[in-house]
Amino acid sequence: MRPSERLSVLFLLALSAATAAWSPAPGRLLLLAGLLGATLALARAAVRGGPAGLLRDVAVPVGVVVGTFMVLEPVIAAVNPARYDAVLAAFDDRWCSGLVEAWRGALGRPAALTDATYLVYVSFYLLPLAAFLLARRRGPEAMEAVAFPVLLGFYASYLGYALWPATGPRVAAAGEAALGGGTVAEAVRWFLRAAEATTLDAFPSGHTALSLVAAALGARVAPRLGPLLVAWAAAIVFSTVYVHVHYLADLLGGAVLAGLTLALAPAASRALGRPGTRRPGAAVLPI
Repeated sequence: MRPSERLSVLFLLALSAATAAWSPAPGRLLLLAGLLGATLALARAAVRGGPAGLLRDVAVPVGVVVGTFMVLEPVIAAVNPARYDAVLAAFDDRWCSGLVEAWRGALGRPAALTDATYLVYVSFYLLPLAAFLLARRRGPEAMEAVAFPVLLGFYASYLGYALWPATGPRVAAAGEAALGGGTVAEAVRWFLRAAEATTLDAFPSGHTALSLVAAALGARVAPRLGPLLVAWAAAIVFSTVYVHVHYLADLLGGAVLAGLTLALAPAASRALGRPGTRRPGAAVLPI
């Protein structure tokens, strides 16, 4: 079993236990059990290549990230009734109110910029996936060197949501038209209302943390694409404040989380690894 798979198994077990203890629901527990079973079965079978290998390498980790995010909110609400929006908003007001105001009103919020920014915001999950697929082309060692810190970053951000629950400066559905944009922006807002089952996810900003982690790792795997990946990450970070989803304090928290993830991932991966499993002479991409 790969270190990233052990990490996912541990996270699924912990979330399943928390769900059973604080917010039991057959549907949520069944989803978590299915994700855990798929992770264990494919890892135990040690499948590589072909459709089963793609399922193990890509579909299951993506399913774990998305599936666990979908069931987080009731667990967070049951475990931690505190809400930190007032603290985060006060930080923005005291230290960077002018910057936040200019950020949200950039260039007068023309419709074209707003539409493009909403598209960038929902492209968030594609950036870590792109970094992972670039690494997968270089072999299993490079793939694992990207998969582990990306998954660690996601799971750490989920823990952060439970420790400091906040909804962010979201605008109520009735007032979203004031944010501007055209058909694209409205379609994305509708999608977010329908798809974001967890809204207590403001601090730390996962969009910021995982975009920075993915851009850094992707640039190591494919240096020529580094500037593009960095620009993509910067655009995602810009979008989070522009579309009124995150406080600036959330972005600072996300940046700290990104740095900690990249710094701690090598040691954590070794701790969850099994000594002697790497083939002699196999190249390892440094994290």
